[in-house]
This record gives sequence, structure tokens and C-alpha cells, in this order.
Amino acid sequence: MGISVPTLLRLEAGEPSVSLGVLATALWLIGRDQALATLATPKEDRGALELDVRQAEDLGRARVRATTQAKMKKAAMRQTQPEGEAGQ
Repeated sequence: MGISVPTLLRLEAGEPSVSLGVLATALWLIGRDQALATLATPKEDRGALELDVRQAEDLGRARVRATTQAKMKKAAMRQTQPEGEAGQ
């Protein structure tokens, strides 16, 4: 394979520090290179899906805060206007 023994040991241990190229070569050598396609499938990537959900939740909360603040600011401005200027 052309890699060092420590790299091979890290590969066998499943350590994430091993490069994708080394992993791909090892899979190819044992005839399992088709497994790479499943690694890149979004439905198999739970970490990315969880991150997307967290980001969507954060965005939703930020939008709710922004909407609430805008409504409160608008209400405060209406209260400070004299009655004759309320429609302007």
C-alpha cells in the first residue's frame, strides 16, 4: 500500500486522522471500494443531518427574536407618537 506501519495501525483502529486517500486505497485493495459511495450519501451522514437540524432551529429562533423585536419597536413608536400623527 505504500504507507507506514503506524498509519496502517491507525487505519485498522478506525482513527479519523487517517487520510481519505489511504482509506480509499485500502478499500480498493480488498474489493470494497463501492463502500465509498455510501460514505458520501447524505442520508447516511447523521452528523451532517444533525448539524443541519441544529442550524435550522437556530435560524428559526433568530427569526422569531427579530420579528418580536420589530413588533415591539413598532408598538413603542406608535405609543410615543402624538394622536394626530398615528396614521402617518
